[in-house]
Amino acid sequence: MEIYSSSEQVIQACVAHLDNNENDVWLATVVGTWGSSPRPPGATLMWSSNSGPVGSVSGGCVEEALIAQFKQDKFCKDHPTIVRYGDPLSETVSATSSFATEKVQLPCGGILTLLVEHLAPDHAARWRELAESIRSRRGIARTVDLQSGTWEWQQSKPFKAETDNNSFRVYLGPKRKLLIIGANQIAYHLAHFAIPLEFDVTVCDPSDDVGEYWCSSDIHLIRRYPDGFVDAQFNDSSCAIVAVSHDPRLDDMALLEALPSKAFYIGAMGSQRSSAARRERLRQLDVPEMLLQKLHAPIGVSIGSKSPAEIALSIAADLVKHAQYSYG
Repeated sequence: MEIYSSSEQVIQACVAHLDNNENDVWLATVVGTWGSSPRPPGATLMWSSNSGPVGSVSGGCVEEALIAQFKQDKFCKDHPTIVRYGDPLSETVSATSSFATEKVQLPCGGILTLLVEHLAPDHAARWRELAESIRSRRGIARTVDLQSGTWEWQQSKPFKAETDNNSFRVYLGPKRKLLIIGANQIAYHLAHFAIPLEFDVTVCDPSDDVGEYWCSSDIHLIRRYPDGFVDAQFNDSSCAIVAVSHDPRLDDMALLEALPSKAFYIGAMGSQRSSAARRERLRQLDVPEMLLQKLHAPIGVSIGSKSPAEIALSIAADLVKHAQYSYG
């Protein structure tokens, strides 16, 4: 099974519909939020009259009203529209006109602001190039002129969505990848927690005794040592590397390659005492102190975890936490 990031999945859907020369394709992007909101700025939803929605911009309360507006042809195709949901004084405001919308109140009490764009078939080639860049694991920044609707993109590191009076800038990135060193029960639970969190999961273990429960189309199992593999396959800012084998020979080998990498998260399982010993071993192997500061060890958030599933859950939570930090 091929796993896409949320933004990548939406963009692939846009390309597919534009390549079919469809003229009723729309893209909604969260521009800003106030108060509680289930989706952050930058979250996207594509809608086509032929296939319906792909992606999401809320927990479901906004999508129903938004899709109804798409079906009723409420939005202008010539320029972008800014629409607010959850505001008692809500109006749809575009560059040249405004009209009242349904007064959708968010259950969380927040306010959600969306940028709504019509996607024309004559822009299919540009969207295809953008999608190919992300598919090649090159994140991009897309900048939209809020008055004219013209847009441009360029390669970029991750950043939080930003807007001003004239433009909106959003990061669109590749799927996140998680490399787990060691195939044990903790790794098994972590892999299955990570998949719905939009990680493409690889487990690396050279042992011939790996259990049959690893036979899954959702998880890549690599039966080899991690040297050379980490640097070649997990060396960008959308990657996370965790060592849970409890075998210092295997874990330390992976960390030696992981620490100089661009991965947003590098962690190793162990107690405070064993983590201190690990850092000392890495120092003796001439790993600079600056790189050692990137190591999360002991790994995970503190939830009093004891069982393999609980430990895996604490690691998954830490991955989510630092994935957000990686956007600056």
